[in-house]
Amino acid sequence: MQDRKVFFAWFVVIGFLMKIAAEFIHEILGHGLFVLLFGGNIEAVHISILWPYELSYINWSFLISGITSEQLAWVYAGGILVCACISFLSQALLLMKRRISWYFSLALFWLAFWTLTNAAGYLIIGGLRPFGDVYDLIRLGVLTSSSSLAIGLVAFVLGFIALSWILRKVLIEFFTAKKASLGVILFWLIIPALVIVMWASPERNLQEAYVPLAFIPALLSFVIEHFLVLPKQRANKNPDNISKH
Repeated sequence: MQDRKVFFAWFVVIGFLMKIAAEFIHEILGHGLFVLLFGGNIEAVHISILWPYELSYINWSFLISGITSEQLAWVYAGGILVCACISFLSQALLLMKRRISWYFSLALFWLAFWTLTNAAGYLIIGGLRPFGDVYDLIRLGVLTSSSSLAIGLVAFVLGFIALSWILRKVLIEFFTAKKASLGVILFWLIIPALVIVMWASPERNLQEAYVPLAFIPALLSFVIEHFLVLPKQRANKNPDNISKH
């Protein structure tokens, strides 16, 4: 019981800290890196602890005619690209490594989740209703609404599968298989919660019709856990259907 209390405390605290870290990665390591790379100046940075209700931002400047449209596209895309790279690298590390402490696994899991949400969410919502970096990339001809939506959905689906497996693997150390699967399902309810917060934000101007769509990951997780994962685990524990010769 004490171990579970420690687990829940770490789960909440590290989840919040990694959320802020993902915002830092998007703005500083993403946009800021390319700004400096192309000779620009970073003038101001704001990392919001209230994201997604309030947006983080970075202000930069270049000398007149000091940056090409191609370089500007890299600056706008930098946040999404760096977040996507860090998310999938973190997922790959967790999928390949057999023995990692649950403290470190949860930290990497949350980092992978928030950076995935940052990148894929930006592309998906930007594809439905262009804003921010996606709007600028569409204006520069790098993306279209359709391509932004498609790339975002592919990235999210891949991350959804990997992160579900990773979270289940961590939860199974503290709970039964059934409760671990329930935990995975409940976790994905964070997506509609985030979308509702975005919808409530005056900065987003998000349509109400998008809110029900945000429940799809949780519903899909229920189908996977209930009809695929749990039956397979039960079959592995009770191999009564093995043919005898």
